[in-house]
Amino acid sequence: MSLARRLIALGIAVAGAAIWTLAGAAAGPSDFPARPVRMLIPYPPGGGLDLPGRAVAEKFSQQTGKQLVIDNRGGAGGMIAGEIVANASPDGYTLLLASNGQISIAPALYSKMPYDPRRDLVPVTHFVNTPMFLFVNTGFPAKTVKDLIERAKASPGKIGIALSGVGGVSHLMMELFRQSAGISLLGVPYKGAGAAMVDVASGAVPLIFTTASSARPLLDSHRVRPIGVASSKRSPALPDAPTFEELGVSGMDAPLWIGAMAPKGTPPAVIAKLNSEFAKALASKDVQERLAAQSAEVVAGGPKEFGAMIRRDTERWAKVVKTAGIKIEK
Repeated sequence: MSLARRLIALGIAVAGAAIWTLAGAAAGPSDFPARPVRMLIPYPPGGGLDLPGRAVAEKFSQQTGKQLVIDNRGGAGGMIAGEIVANASPDGYTLLLASNGQISIAPALYSKMPYDPRRDLVPVTHFVNTPMFLFVNTGFPAKTVKDLIERAKASPGKIGIALSGVGGVSHLMMELFRQSAGISLLGVPYKGAGAAMVDVASGAVPLIFTTASSARPLLDSHRVRPIGVASSKRSPALPDAPTFEELGVSGMDAPLWIGAMAPKGTPPAVIAKLNSEFAKALASKDVQERLAAQSAEVVAGGPKEFGAMIRRDTERWAKVVKTAGIKIEK
């Protein structure tokens, strides 16, 4: 997106936020929320952040009597939504449903960003983790991660792995695996996860890192199988898939995370109230069942724990990106 177009979009959004804020300017931390809260999702409707965001939003609205409005603002790799929230009034009424992409990965990939996640946003609640699995086409001869590593070392740069986009999570997971295992793979970039999965299903490209829910149609039709999960423990979604740590490949605990963030300067009492309501929503049985159906694992971490996790995640991806020499210019 050009600078001019981004500024126009941001100007419209800031004007809307100003109207939103004035509608309840008298409300303070003690009676929060006194009016609807808006949470921006940095991708179009139907993406991986939608279900956790909407499930929690519905429960939040029931609990507080004030609507939590979901506002999908896709574009620029999720950074349009991040910029809007970073520039919003720090009163708790404009939030970002954040994930790795625009918070811990983007600073390593882009030399220029319209906001600084570390300076301009603060953590509220870590909603969920969704583990990434390494899937192989069922016709591929390697049956285990050990077999794959041996084959990759025997034929460096020859085994293909599908990437759902340059600089995306599947790309960086491939780089993390390559660096951790000391191997070379042939990254094959696609314009999206759907196109990548088509070629993995056919066997044209034998490998991909993705979530269990994304791979479910191919799992059900026995066209792929998981050989490892990039998590600290096995996932209830696919409990037979061992962790990479179990398989002797360390440093692969790198799930997709999703959580709420607010503009810097939001009062601690408001952050605490939001976190309390989000934690209560995430503890409810129906929300947990909806999230489990999408292979998402509830964390419900508070601001301190969430912030520490983001710092670790940012450091990890900065190191991976630097070693791989990846750079994207906007």
